[in-house]
Amino acid sequence: MEQGQPSKDSDEKIKMLMIYVHEHYADSIPVDQLAQAAHISKRACFRLFQDTLHMTPVEYIRDYRLQMACQMLTKTKESITQIAYNCGLGSSSYFGKLFREKYDCSPTEYRNYWHDRDNNLQ
Repeated sequence: MEQGQPSKDSDEKIKMLMIYVHEHYADSIPVDQLAQAAHISKRACFRLFQDTLHMTPVEYIRDYRLQMACQMLTKTKESITQIAYNCGLGSSSYFGKLFREKYDCSPTEYRNYWHDRDNNLQ
């Protein structure tokens, strides 16, 4: 196997880990629990995410939750607080902080932008 080339086993493990996150993103997901889902150690879990996705498991979980929040912001009328809760991000203030760091706008601004954009397309 060449250096930097993921093995078939690594591919299967990262898929298992990603599926677990996609199915449980609304819940608390400690890295220990995530690693157990793929039958690997916590250290192996960190290494696998870093080698394959170039991020930590915690970063992947956070990014996936924010992606789901974006979908909810554009496709539902749920409150920001409810979306934060539904995505496993806890309080709306923490959600807002993470959202601003990633997207350079508040969740409300994001929702309004996409709502206004969709209305202009109709």
